[in-house]
Amino acid sequence: MSKLHKKTRALLFCSLLAYSLMNCTMVLQVFASEQAQESAIGIVINILKSEDVAMHPAAISMVKEMPGEQVTKALAKELPNLSATSQVQLLSALAERGDRAALPAVTAAANAEDDSVRLAALKALSQLGDASSVTLLAQIAASTKREQQKAARESLYRLRGSEIDEKILASIPQAEAKTKIELIRSIGERNIYTGVKTLLETAQDSDSKVRVESFKVLKEVATGQDLPALIERLLKAQSQAERKEAEKTVAAVAHKIDDKSRQAEAVLAVLTSVKEVQGRCSLLSVLGKIGDDNSIEVLRTALKDEDVKIQDAAIRALSEWPSPVPLTDLQDVTENSDNNVHRILALRGFIRLIGLDSDRPAEETVNLYKQAMNLAPDATLKRQVLSGLANVKSIDALQMAAEYLDDSTLQQEAELSVVKIAGATHRSHPKETEAALQKVIQNTKSDSVREEAQKVLKKIG
Repeated sequence: MSKLHKKTRALLFCSLLAYSLMNCTMVLQVFASEQAQESAIGIVINILKSEDVAMHPAAISMVKEMPGEQVTKALAKELPNLSATSQVQLLSALAERGDRAALPAVTAAANAEDDSVRLAALKALSQLGDASSVTLLAQIAASTKREQQKAARESLYRLRGSEIDEKILASIPQAEAKTKIELIRSIGERNIYTGVKTLLETAQDSDSKVRVESFKVLKEVATGQDLPALIERLLKAQSQAERKEAEKTVAAVAHKIDDKSRQAEAVLAVLTSVKEVQGRCSLLSVLGKIGDDNSIEVLRTALKDEDVKIQDAAIRALSEWPSPVPLTDLQDVTENSDNNVHRILALRGFIRLIGLDSDRPAEETVNLYKQAMNLAPDATLKRQVLSGLANVKSIDALQMAAEYLDDSTLQQEAELSVVKIAGATHRSHPKETEAALQKVIQNTKSDSVREEAQKVLKKIG
């Protein structure tokens, strides 16, 4: 019917409203009869097919209230006969009903021509889907973008039932590469810890993107006992991107070991038997990411290796250390290495380690930054020194930063450091702090820096 008569429309609206709101036993018994159900379904469908959109919300409300699988099947059967707008509304209502009798119709709608219908169907599958929906959702996620891809992924991650995880793992071997990646990703999102064995296999897949994604997810679900297998896969990595991802994965899994003194154990056990340079470099890199002090001596030995690549890997590993322990090692490389690249790498690491938390006095930290400044061959590294210095809350740090306010190449970073340090020294050393801030205010070209400096000056006043 294209247009309902006003009186008929009003009557139907009242009937629908009463049906959706009343819950007394008599009303439920009346509508529980098969004839009443068929009549109610007919009313709902006629309204959804009509152009009278004002009536649609009442009809959808009725859909959510009406009990029984037969109601679900009857409504689902009519789904493709409705307009796109009505299909979207009905799909949402069917999802709320939670009756999987609608699954075939919803699955079909996921391939509808209309974008809004497909999107609504994909969202509904999160509530109605079962193991049969796994491959469909993964394929759609692999072949679409933006909203549809997001909806397909979210529904795949939210599917309910113990058989879902098993279906995901079983579907991976025969899936195409893009679909396989989506299934692999779902292992991490669903925390399928039983998927480690499958991921170790896909980490050797013929497709490089599948291998990389496998390492990313292994980072989430693998445990310390999987480290030997992960290290083995790392040493077989076929590309730089894959190798870097594998290194991060091994380090992340090692950090899951509660005993920190044993986190590097599996890597150290393998390192002595690895002769291939690239493999040794990867393992040294992993040691740097783990940061277990038990491996410091191994890295110090590597600094003296005959192979330049091994030396390079050791310097980078020590530069990533989570504590200042290898500070003097990096300083020694900076001061004495004949390799310019190694000197620069070591100095960057040296500057970074100075800024890490430690129990050394602020005066000593400032002296270390002064040494770094003297070793820095260019303005870029000197700016890095001033950036680190800004975190030292002492008058010595303020005075050191102020020394570079007249250096045009370092002025901007020096100003930022002075203002930041001044926030901590304006009470203990007001006169010195005021002098440094006044110089910043007079010479800075940055309105925001001047404003911040003036704020601190007000506190002194």
